[in-house]
This record gives sequence, structure tokens and C-alpha cells, in this order.
Amino acid sequence: MKEILTEWRKFLTEANETIQSGDNLVIFADWVKGHIERGHKEPGKGSIFADFDLSLVNDAVSKADINPNQAVYTVSVPNVGYDLVMPMEEAMKLPDAKRVEVSKEERGGEVIVPGIETSKPLQDFLQDKLSVVIRPTTSLEYVPEELKDQVAQAVEEGKAYSILSAWPGRGDVPPSSEWKDKWAVIIPRG
Repeated sequence: MKEILTEWRKFLTEANETIQSGDNLVIFADWVKGHIERGHKEPGKGSIFADFDLSLVNDAVSKADINPNQAVYTVSVPNVGYDLVMPMEEAMKLPDAKRVEVSKEERGGEVIVPGIETSKPLQDFLQDKLSVVIRPTTSLEYVPEELKDQVAQAVEEGKAYSILSAWPGRGDVPPSSEWKDKWAVIIPRG
């Protein structure tokens, strides 16, 4: 039974799919789902989901007012997860703040970024914001093979988009390769 559940979960998190959002078609590729799952399930890599459920991303995207001039969409989802990325200035004010280094995934590679261990408990970071990166898809070049026929017309009409990432928390966080000493991953130890 455990093996069946494991395979079903793998199917749910790795199957390429599309989401209708108004007149737009949004691609939610298996590699993005894998990136979200690897980077947002356990403390030490960034913000994490309270209960890992990719349908929350689907729901947020289906309700978003998508346009080509916006990249990050932040929507309210009650108790979606823990916001564990913050500006370094705020992070250093946390109780018993201790600087460490952590590894984050970015564009298929690893980036070493600052981390701040704190005695503040994880529960204190629970919040209601879900941020999703959605960008226009202007070519079929990177569209998963099994979706190409389904999205070809939307690409041609300028109505195709792709999810690139999603996380619980603020939407103003820059890519981790740009953090330097300005942003940090928070690691609650309390």
C-alpha cells in the first residue's frame, strides 16, 4: 500500500499540466513541481509550506490576474506556510541569531547564501502569503513535449505562461544568486 501511495504522490507532483487563468493558459511543468518540493518542504533552504500541497499553487494561479508585465503574484492563503527568508537586517534581530551558510537551488544549480539560526520557534513564522513566479511563454522550445499541442495556439496568441517557482511568504525576495549579505534563510531552532 505504501508503494502505491508513493507512486501516486510522485505522479501528482511530477505530471506536466496546464491551468486556465482567465483567457490565459499556464504551464505547470514537472521540473517546477520538483523544484518547489525540493526547496520548500524543510527548514534550511528557504520558506516552507505548512502542508505540502501543490493544489494551493494551482488555485492561486487560476485566480490570478495574469499579465506580461508582472512576474511575481502574491495571494492570500490561510496558514499556507512559514516565511523563512528575510532581509539580513531583520534576521540579525531575531533571538540568538547566529550566522551560517546554507545551499539553495536556483536554475538547476546550487547557490550558497547566508542563513540565520534562531531560537525563535517555527510556529512564529506562520503566515498567509503564497508567492508564485509566472512568466510569459513565447516559444514551444521549453514546453514539455506532451503539452505542445495543447498550448501551441495560446503561445501563438500571447496567452501562454509558465510557473517558474512558488513559495510561502513575501513576493519581493530577489533570486538567491543576488542576495549577497542583504537576505538570509531563517533556520528556527526553538
